[in-house]
Amino acid sequence: MLLTPLIKRQLRIFAVLATFALGFAFIHYARVPAMLGVGVYDVKVDFKDASGLYPKAAVTYRGVKVGLVSDLDVTDTGAVATLRIDNGTDIPAGVSAELHSTSAIGEQYVDLVDPTRSGSGGETLSQGAEIPRERAVDMPQITPVLDSVNRLLESVPKQETKAVLDQIDEGLGGAGPELNELVDSSGKLLTEAQSQIDATTSLIAALQPVLGTQADLAPRTQAYADSLDDVTGALARNDSADLRALLRNAPGGLDAATRTVTDLQPVLPMMLANLTTNAQVLNTYLPQVRQTLVVYPSLVARALTVLEPRAAEGDVQLDLRAALNNPPTCQSGYLPAQQRRSPRITETRPVDRLAHCRLAPDNPTAVRGARNLPCPSSTLRGPTPAACGLTFRGGVWPGSRGTVAYDLAVGRGDDSIDLTDRTARKNQGDDLWKILVLAPLGTR
Repeated sequence: MLLTPLIKRQLRIFAVLATFALGFAFIHYARVPAMLGVGVYDVKVDFKDASGLYPKAAVTYRGVKVGLVSDLDVTDTGAVATLRIDNGTDIPAGVSAELHSTSAIGEQYVDLVDPTRSGSGGETLSQGAEIPRERAVDMPQITPVLDSVNRLLESVPKQETKAVLDQIDEGLGGAGPELNELVDSSGKLLTEAQSQIDATTSLIAALQPVLGTQADLAPRTQAYADSLDDVTGALARNDSADLRALLRNAPGGLDAATRTVTDLQPVLPMMLANLTTNAQVLNTYLPQVRQTLVVYPSLVARALTVLEPRAAEGDVQLDLRAALNNPPTCQSGYLPAQQRRSPRITETRPVDRLAHCRLAPDNPTAVRGARNLPCPSSTLRGPTPAACGLTFRGGVWPGSRGTVAYDLAVGRGDDSIDLTDRTARKNQGDDLWKILVLAPLGTR
């Protein structure tokens, strides 16, 4: 092969460049400048216990490697570690040096932590800085914990423990599938309870007065149970043909009653729900109803006496007085005159059922009107039950609600579910027990 002068010059240039590149890579990889103190600065950390730390260990700040441990000196009271940190990283001067491990049995490293999270502002670490022992956190040692666990295991009596385990195995022998099913069911129950945590908490809070009432009624309940025991005992002793005929024919009668109730759907549940609503209203206003029934006969008798003082002669006493807008008619709260319809219009339109005089309570106009009606359960006055702090559920109308149990349990009268929607009724039946138990809590 003929080497021309050009080729020889190219080979010399390639050799020089290759030698330079390899040297630069070696110097960079071996961190020769850092070994010579170029581009780095040293920080000393006084540890009380630096067990497991070694030279060349990593130094990190906020999860990023910023240097390594260049030296580790043992003193009479602890160990001093020299951290060689790269330039270009602003580390606050108030950082703490914490020893950590990459895993339970992994290598240890020094993590610089800034408790104030102040960032790069203020004073920073520089050459010759020292981190005192107050800000040096040692690595928790696992050996004392293992020694404590070992001593605990040694203190457990082996023979007694073996006997207990043998008895448990004998007592639960062959019950593995049942225990597995119990654990699975418990998990499902806990999951359902977690999803219904608010309703469950309300249910537990509501159970306290119920259970207290049951405790107070315990003697009466025991008396009922004793009486029922006497009755059932008497029936067992008097094994008559009539009783046997009743037990034999009762299922058919119950089936017929069930079919009757089913045929009455949805009329029967609507009637029961509406009767419940009416009974609640009547129970709230029972004192006013009682007062009306007491006063009405006397009022009628007195009115007849005033109107017919000469009934035998066929005379009637009437007093006529003329008044012109005194006091004036209340118009606040009603439709303005310009919005009133002509009597010739016969079509119906929605009516404000809560319309009433909305003047101030002390206004003399219509002072005995609806705005000053006395509340049944307090000394307040108001035109509506809501103004008295009373809330009644709405009525249930045809085509408005679902199953009987749902209506009676939830006690609402809105139109959220159609009675004719059999799919919705079937889905409600799947969760009916939840509705019966939890729905009353939402209507408190």
